[in-house]
Amino acid sequence: MAQQQQFYEAILNLLPVDIAVFDAEHRFLFVNPSSISDPSIRQQVIGKTNYEYMAARRRPMSLADQRQEHFESAVRTKTDVSWEETLTGPKGVKHILRNFRPIFDASGALQLVVGSGIDITARYAAEEGQRQVERQLREQQTFVRLIVDALPDVVYVKDANGQVVFRNAAFDALASRSKQHWQPTEEQSIAVQEELWQIRVLNKQVMATSRPLKTEMSLTMSRGEPCHLQVYMCPMASADGSPGILTVSTDITNLKLARLALEQREKQYHDLVRYSQALICTHDLEGTLLTVNPAIERLVNLPAARLIGRNIREAIPPEHQSAVADYLASTNQPTTEPRLMTIMTSTGERRYLHYYTYQVREADAAPYVVASGYDVTQGIRAERALLQAKQEAEANAHAKESFLSRMSHEIRTPLNGVLGMAVLLEKTTLTPQQQEYLTTMQQAGQHLLALVNDVLDMAKITTHHLQIDQAEFDLVMALQSAGQTVAALATQKGLTLLVEPPTAAMPRVLGDAYRLHQVLLNLLSNALKFTTQGSVQLGASVLVDVAESLTVRFWVQDTGIGIEPEHQERIFDAFTQASAATSYRFGGTGLGLAISEQLVHHMGGSLLLCSTPGEGTTFSFTLTLPRVHATTEAAVPVPINYEGLEGLRVLLAEDNVVNQWITTVLLEQRGVLVYAVGTGTEALAQLETKSYDAALLDIQMPGLSGVDVTRAVRQHPDAARASVPLIALTANAFDADQEAYLAAGMNACLTKPFEEDDLYRLLLQVTATATSQ
Repeated sequence: MAQQQQFYEAILNLLPVDIAVFDAEHRFLFVNPSSISDPSIRQQVIGKTNYEYMAARRRPMSLADQRQEHFESAVRTKTDVSWEETLTGPKGVKHILRNFRPIFDASGALQLVVGSGIDITARYAAEEGQRQVERQLREQQTFVRLIVDALPDVVYVKDANGQVVFRNAAFDALASRSKQHWQPTEEQSIAVQEELWQIRVLNKQVMATSRPLKTEMSLTMSRGEPCHLQVYMCPMASADGSPGILTVSTDITNLKLARLALEQREKQYHDLVRYSQALICTHDLEGTLLTVNPAIERLVNLPAARLIGRNIREAIPPEHQSAVADYLASTNQPTTEPRLMTIMTSTGERRYLHYYTYQVREADAAPYVVASGYDVTQGIRAERALLQAKQEAEANAHAKESFLSRMSHEIRTPLNGVLGMAVLLEKTTLTPQQQEYLTTMQQAGQHLLALVNDVLDMAKITTHHLQIDQAEFDLVMALQSAGQTVAALATQKGLTLLVEPPTAAMPRVLGDAYRLHQVLLNLLSNALKFTTQGSVQLGASVLVDVAESLTVRFWVQDTGIGIEPEHQERIFDAFTQASAATSYRFGGTGLGLAISEQLVHHMGGSLLLCSTPGEGTTFSFTLTLPRVHATTEAAVPVPINYEGLEGLRVLLAEDNVVNQWITTVLLEQRGVLVYAVGTGTEALAQLETKSYDAALLDIQMPGLSGVDVTRAVRQHPDAARASVPLIALTANAFDADQEAYLAAGMNACLTKPFEEDDLYRLLLQVTATATSQ
């Protein structure tokens, strides 16, 4: 037995595996050199327990506990127990694969436990290296996958059978938007089927040629919208060498839509330039044409091929060549307002253009000018025709005004003599028959004066020279004054005249009392003229009474002959009466109603007519007049103090002998010292050499006019002579004329024919003002 044990020990000692034999108490019975190389230490451990050995070798007790636990497990389970053990020594870390095998006798009693240990450090290092390589490969694959999934491009690989063996996240996202492409063929639309067929054709082409290709295609999404893709396909062998196809698809839908929009905008811009009626061209800074649109071709009657390369100077008339340089110099500034250019067409026709320019400067390109414009020839011609018509109308109006002014002067001057002589005659002792003759003469003169005034009023209205004043007056007094004026005529005709004033608590308003009186007087005179029996009524009623204004309706009602309906529409036309028979029977010029209608319009109302033939007529109008809240009473005319006239030294310049004599007599009757001359030259000589309290200057005189004399006097170096009061004696009744006289330096105007009291009052006024200064 001893020889046999030695034989086995010799074998165990030669094994390159750690061998240790333990008894049932885990004591060392045998240790081979592979396990402990030092013989003395091997001898020392025999008989020691696991824990004693660990303590002697200064090994951690946790390692002893681990070995003890595995030892007991092997004994308890009667099976081999293997585990890996890591030891740290001077030579580094060692990895040992250990094993406990219990050995039992036939009776089942434990005889011994064989422990073995194999140094697996090298294998462990190789396995760890393999694991590290695999881990790095997985990390690299994960990293590459993240990159591929992060790509916005669709990336996928198909094998030779057309199956997708690799795809990225963008592929899945596109697939979710195009679900029809993954459905059975019978559930696919024709468009989707054609798209899939196109993909298969491309795949076959790549597989057949083994060459990559690049193309564009569209896929129909589930909602029907197209997805435009730029597709790159290339052959790619898999790891096992089997053929496949790598496909990279870029979504260019937005780019495609932007490109289509850009192309559409470019087409629209091209169409705008081509079909626009505007004239559009480009030229260089020297004026050489670069492009022209069809509108320019049509304008100059030449094709673009014959225009491009030519200078714009060739289309400019000779007299406008100097403007070309200014035009080219101005193109460096954008034009916001149109400028006018004159060109000559190929047929020699002169055309006028309104144009705008903008100079374009870009890097690495020659600057050029974009010019656009419109043919305004018709407008220019119409404007010039309108200007000419306006000038002719103004000339006609001026001629008309001058004619009326002249006629007014020519009529008023002798009329002043007639009425003035009647005034002088009235102051003498007359027989009843002479008094009747005088009255008839005065009425005829006043009628003629009224006619002249009507004609002048109509002229003022048509030439827009009529002015409406705003002054304080009493409505009640205005109606009563109009009634009193015609009361004698109503009594003479045996008619009843009724005046119904307004019932306003405060009847004072602002307005033109003179024009209101003129309208009411015209309507009353008209009513009395066409009424032979019955009554004429003048009235006013307040429609709206508020703190700021009064709205009043005025009316004149008669029981006269009335107006036929067919004549009512033109009753307000100038020089128009109801009929020729009416005009022949009752006379008149037909101006009264026309003037009244215009005056009412200028005062803010409308003259209305209501008439029944054989029963009478009512004229009415409504005015809104501002209220006057002041409590001051209306000014009462102050009687003239004729004593103030006595002793005044007055120069009278009048070329009409009759008017000169009448005016002299009227003034001398009040004690005025009058020196009369017949020309403007004589008047100026008198005023420059002698002192006068005032001067009456006729406007139209031989030599110097009254205005010429006034301007010369106002420039006299002697302040006293330069400031002498000057009164214009004029037969011109236009306000513009009288304003011009006052602007020339005159102090006041007296229109012929004048009332003697007006002459006295005006003379006292200007001399009193001069004295106070």
